Amino acid sequence: METKQTKPVRKAMILMGGLGTRFLPATLCLAKELFPIGNKPIVMYHIADLIKAGVTDIMIVGNVLKEDSIRGFFNPSEDYLNRIKQDGKESQLDEFNELLSQVKISYINQDDPEYTIDGVTYQNEGLGHRGSAIAILAARGWANGEPFVVLNGDDLCFYPDGTSMTQEVIDVYHKTGDCVIYGKELPREVMSSYSSMVLGKFVDGNTKGRKMLDIIEKPPKGTEPSNVMGFCRYILDERFMQNVFNVQKRGGGEYNMTDVIQKLAQAGQMSTCLFTGDYFDCGSMSGYALANAYVAMNDPKTHAAVKEGLEKMCKTPEEKQKQ
Repeated sequence: METKQTKPVRKAMILMGGLGTRFLPATLCLAKELFPIGNKPIVMYHIADLIKAGVTDIMIVGNVLKEDSIRGFFNPSEDYLNRIKQDGKESQLDEFNELLSQVKISYINQDDPEYTIDGVTYQNEGLGHRGSAIAILAARGWANGEPFVVLNGDDLCFYPDGTSMTQEVIDVYHKTGDCVIYGKELPREVMSSYSSMVLGKFVDGNTKGRKMLDIIEKPPKGTEPSNVMGFCRYILDERFMQNVFNVQKRGGGEYNMTDVIQKLAQAGQMSTCLFTGDYFDCGSMSGYALANAYVAMNDPKTHAAVKEGLEKMCKTPEEKQKQ
């Protein structure tokens, strides 16, 4: 298979509209995507990976209830910055400032009727909180017909060697010309809780890329077409936008992005990229805790102390009594 004629992928959307109710009361004041993993908020890991893959323009899609929290992080007060400077701790913001110097970050609320970026006003074609597909559609004007990355704000992925997750998804897009969804292998017995892909042939020259023929959400046990679920990271384009309202609404009048992806797959316009690294669902209490432990265990400064502490906590009551 020859590489298709595709446009460069320079734009990305980070979906940050969820209220994070599983983390109440913490999310009364702080968006869950700003929760720290180590000393960095979740969203900084996303931005770093996007920059690695050549993304230069990031749109954060949130909602008005989280706007102050999100804008406050990307535009900290001058008084706070001056205090850090007075305390001689400016160097602790070096990584933050370096990231923001390499990319343009814009913010919109999913339910704003219009938004203005760089003096250009765009209409929101999917006004309202009516599902994940509508959140993406809100940024249609900004996307301007170009391909773009979509990330779920509370999903966190790592490759121990530093490989960019975004880059490998982009590589499959350029190879196929298809929209692309990340895929992850799971034990078959749990697939009824996730989406299961119907997979076709491998993408020539890319052992992680496969044609995607369909996706079945939460298939009954024993009927799953594969043990590969779709999750986390996508390359989409105008084809997605055109099909948002061509799928059946779910309960509450919501349009789900998986339904739009299914439509594209059935039309032969989707591929998957198999993710083989470490994944944490930071929208759950356990996933968030594990992500922090993972980062701490991989940091030479904290590895020994955290390892010792985890070993003590994991001992049974009987083992503790023998100490």
